[in-house]
Amino acid sequence: MVLFIYILMNGIAIIFFMRKKKQLHILEIIAYWFLASYVAQNFSALFYMNFKNLYIPEKLSFEFSHFISRINLYPLIMVLFLDYYLTANNLVKKFLLMTVFVAILTNIEWLNHFLGVLIHRNWQLWWSPAIWFSGLLLLIGFMKIFRILLYRGGEDK
Repeated sequence: MVLFIYILMNGIAIIFFMRKKKQLHILEIIAYWFLASYVAQNFSALFYMNFKNLYIPEKLSFEFSHFISRINLYPLIMVLFLDYYLTANNLVKKFLLMTVFVAILTNIEWLNHFLGVLIHRNWQLWWSPAIWFSGLLLLIGFMKIFRILLYRGGEDK
């Protein structure tokens, strides 16, 4: 049942992303997806394997649910954030957007906890929004640099 919930959430997110008119170039989407996936993977690995603050029950459906969230759902939400970030034209909208997406990512993480997919041990509640906020800031910085390189008119040699 839990796996079905995660497959459904991922499916809805993919369909929404595919139908949305995007401001991002396809190369940007791929690059940001890979970086967001890397951030989510490292978050999981660091706190699961190294610090032992996260626990994934040894049940195949829970492990697969966590896997598809790390590989698909978190990166997709982070890329959606960047797409909406490009349309925000002032600091207040950008701050509000950041707050909404940090809340979405944090709520999905804690949904994992309540469904038994990813259990937090010795975890301070404020760590989750702080980690997602840092991840989104990292993506914004990467986006700014990547867009300069992507759209810079270069010389053919």
